[in-house]
Amino acid sequence: MSNFFTKYFKESLNPLLTGLIVGFYPLVFYFSNNFSAINSWEHLGFFLLFFIGIPIAVFSLASLAFKYSEPLSKYKPHILFVLIIMTVATLMSQAMYLTIKKKMLLGLLIISVLAAWKLHAHFKKLLIIILLMSILPTVNCVIKIVEHEQKMEWTTLPDSIENAKFKTTPNIYMIQPDGYVGKDMMESDLYRFNNPLYGWLETNGFKVYDNFRSNYPASLTSNSSMFSMKQHRFGKVLFPSIDMPNARDIIAGNNAAITTLRNNGYKNFFIVQDEYFQQNRPQQQYDYYNLDPDEIPYFSNDNNVKKVVFEDLKAAMDTVTVNGPRFYFVEKLLPHHIHFAASKEEERDTYIEKIKEVNGWLKNTVNYISEKDPNAIVIILADHGGWVGLGSYPEMFSTKNPQQIRSIYSTLAAIKWNGNLKEGMDAELKSNVNIFRVLFSVLSENPEYLKYLEDDSSYNLQNGTFSKSVRAVVDDRGKVISN
Repeated sequence: MSNFFTKYFKESLNPLLTGLIVGFYPLVFYFSNNFSAINSWEHLGFFLLFFIGIPIAVFSLASLAFKYSEPLSKYKPHILFVLIIMTVATLMSQAMYLTIKKKMLLGLLIISVLAAWKLHAHFKKLLIIILLMSILPTVNCVIKIVEHEQKMEWTTLPDSIENAKFKTTPNIYMIQPDGYVGKDMMESDLYRFNNPLYGWLETNGFKVYDNFRSNYPASLTSNSSMFSMKQHRFGKVLFPSIDMPNARDIIAGNNAAITTLRNNGYKNFFIVQDEYFQQNRPQQQYDYYNLDPDEIPYFSNDNNVKKVVFEDLKAAMDTVTVNGPRFYFVEKLLPHHIHFAASKEEERDTYIEKIKEVNGWLKNTVNYISEKDPNAIVIILADHGGWVGLGSYPEMFSTKNPQQIRSIYSTLAAIKWNGNLKEGMDAELKSNVNIFRVLFSVLSENPEYLKYLEDDSSYNLQNGTFSKSVRAVVDDRGKVISN
């Protein structure tokens, strides 16, 4: 390595090697911070062209300019000093902010030009600094790759429920309002709202489940557990995180719930509001998606694509080319969790206004389904709580306050069984992880599957010195674990 760098420092500019070094740090930085959302081969190809191809092109053009222009060649070290800094900074602006920060880059350009008059002879040392800066994100990328390539043993089911034979096959609608808490939490001191929706649901044939909760605090971890019918405890990886390895591949791709439904002749529909669950272009296992992967930009901020969920649901229901029973997963990004952009009270007020908005959407959706598909099973199930009462994102991982913990996990759960429920089969239904196991036990009229209900505990991450560890915060009986 020493001989390599000695030789490189003595030689003239190598545009390929220089471009590779300049683009490598932004590349590994972006991958290390977004790996689970961009871990497809398509993403790798695009980002190699972007982060490596652009700087190689820049320094190749610079090399040609120096060769054919004597005035430019005279100031070659000065130009390269500035060019290295500005190319890295521009790529990092895109990697960090998903946009080019023009004012910031202009200021940096002025500083680098001034610095070049004194330091231009050291321009190659900048490349050594860039390589040193690349070490940590490179190590992080390697860890992420290993974690994503590990066999997900936690998804293995303890029985043969995937081969369950349904006695009845009604259409099934799972409607997921993001971050909608249950009645007990909505009327607590944190939320203080007398929400009329729960009564409306009961009036319209729904069974509303009291004190229901999610098993995880965020959408990826909650839904990957729910569709797998298994607790994953953040995947049992070296560095557990909310952005859990392969969660998107489970939710929007293949999972135990979809396999069971498919084995019973169901056609499966995936209808969502934005690209969040499909950012990494998981292998498509559903029969219908309202969002095509080609609509998702490679530099996605989770908010680039917006679908009108109700209209897309109606269009999917009207699809005449699909025969057989149907399962619809329908996700609406309301009321959503709070975003810590204002005071606790202001965040609470905003959340309540969004509750009122999504209530109207839920009523319209349920009424439409009831009119067009009166015999269907309709499940309204939030993915997690609204987080109202928390003062910051880090507090979600550190709080010991029982009410705040319940705010993170409390979920709206209501099912219109439409005469399919056999008495007592849902007696132990308390959390998201068991929703499909209970549903499939009911449809197959086989209580044996209920012997393998998952533990209903809720889990979170706890901040450590260098990483986060997994801890249970609500036990199987619904009691908050405060220590």
